[in-house]
Amino acid sequence: MYHEHILGVVVKNKMAVEGVMVSYNYSEDNEHANIVTVSASGIRFANRWVLTHGSILSPIKGAKVIQNCKGKPMLNEEFYMKLPEIYVTCEKRKSKKSSVYEDVEMLSRERSVQSGELEHSSYQIRVLTGRICHVWQCPILDRCVDDILYSWTVGHRDGDMQNQTQLGKALLSVFVLIDLESTVQELKPLRPLSALLDLVRTPPDRGSGLEVHSTPFGCEVFLNAVTRGSICGVVGKRPVLLLTDAATALGSEGGPVFTEGPTKELIGIVVCSVSWWRGEWVGLTLIAPLVSVISAKLRVVPPKLTTPLAYPHNAYGDILDKIDKMTVLVRCGAAWGAGVYLGGGFVMTCAHVVKNQTIWTHLLPAIFAEEAAEKGESVLAAGYPYFNEHNLEDLTPTVTSGHINNVSPSMLQTSCCVQSGFSGGPIYRITSKNSVEVLAIIVSNAKTETGACYPFINMAVPARVFKNLIQQFIADRDVTKLNLLENNKEIIQSQWRLLPYRSKI
Repeated sequence: MYHEHILGVVVKNKMAVEGVMVSYNYSEDNEHANIVTVSASGIRFANRWVLTHGSILSPIKGAKVIQNCKGKPMLNEEFYMKLPEIYVTCEKRKSKKSSVYEDVEMLSRERSVQSGELEHSSYQIRVLTGRICHVWQCPILDRCVDDILYSWTVGHRDGDMQNQTQLGKALLSVFVLIDLESTVQELKPLRPLSALLDLVRTPPDRGSGLEVHSTPFGCEVFLNAVTRGSICGVVGKRPVLLLTDAATALGSEGGPVFTEGPTKELIGIVVCSVSWWRGEWVGLTLIAPLVSVISAKLRVVPPKLTTPLAYPHNAYGDILDKIDKMTVLVRCGAAWGAGVYLGGGFVMTCAHVVKNQTIWTHLLPAIFAEEAAEKGESVLAAGYPYFNEHNLEDLTPTVTSGHINNVSPSMLQTSCCVQSGFSGGPIYRITSKNSVEVLAIIVSNAKTETGACYPFINMAVPARVFKNLIQQFIADRDVTKLNLLENNKEIIQSQWRLLPYRSKI
């Protein structure tokens, strides 16, 4: 699944839905010289309402009370009255029907260019003004943060990382509703959220394609850009959280997430585009399924579909079941990685991962590729960037998609999203028989001397290097044969040391 940026579009189902940019001006000391513009992405629906993510509140002093709320009523009327005016930037379009915005002056700014090619929508914007009318914390997402993301650093900026992380985690499960028609804060969020619940759909299965519509960096130039990827992992049975390898950036929080295909069903909202684990950047975007978030808010059972939806672009289907049975979680104390089950109770992983492992009984021995990898071919990577300590029985690997960037007899490089928890895991090739075979074992992603990590640039050992020796060892248990796996040729050693020294990593 390739990542792609294209011009955003309006998605129409029962009512219009579009991605927008949400922003406001803020100063801690009320000094005009210190005013900063705070921005995020958002979902505009039914013309009047905008839903965005709680990260937009992070600079506001009063937002720190959210850290101790844990799902309880958080904010009083005084808090809402002190909130700044909100600006919602969207693409300017000619409406077929007259609307309140054509009769009432609600526009703070409108930019139009009428000059030949400059009439294109990318040069024209509309900015609407509104008010935050309701802020709430989703309890099921908050529990997910405590159970699974407890060791992650979320959305920190330069400065006090510890405080930023605490606030970032607290805000990860917070959502904000904006009213574009009223300048007076009213606590009447249930009707618009109920209307939105009628619109959203249950997310498709892991492996399905999706689109994220967002405005990275809060910059109008990137207004409502689209990135594509697949659902790499699903947390919880509801589900509670989706992971995707669709590339996003700061400012994408609050952006709508749709299924791929002509219908583009609304399924989720971005809750985290930037996070770290043990100082390493996690390249996956976190998405909250709207059907779960809104149902929890309204305290209703998530609606069941009367007819199953035919979601397109699930490129993997039954292949994921085979991947789940070949890929294992390997643990040692507080550290963990991934491995490939070889059969007979044997697991292959990287030496730097661990020596103790958790193995399940339902595993399927992996099949190793006979044909060499080819530059450009599509592949999958599997690993465990997270897991719930209290529910290992239902654990499935996170599966990311990409292609082979480079090939040598001793190293494969891929564009799959890989981070801590993927080491020792497999790079899979999908075969013509709708199955998978192991092309390589993941070693690491790229990291600079300054500590910056690049999850989409990573290295793996080709299966052709070791598969025959491993199979012979399993057959006769002769440990001395494994010594042949060590290769001291200088060209190979230098390749894995990422030499020459002029290299930037």
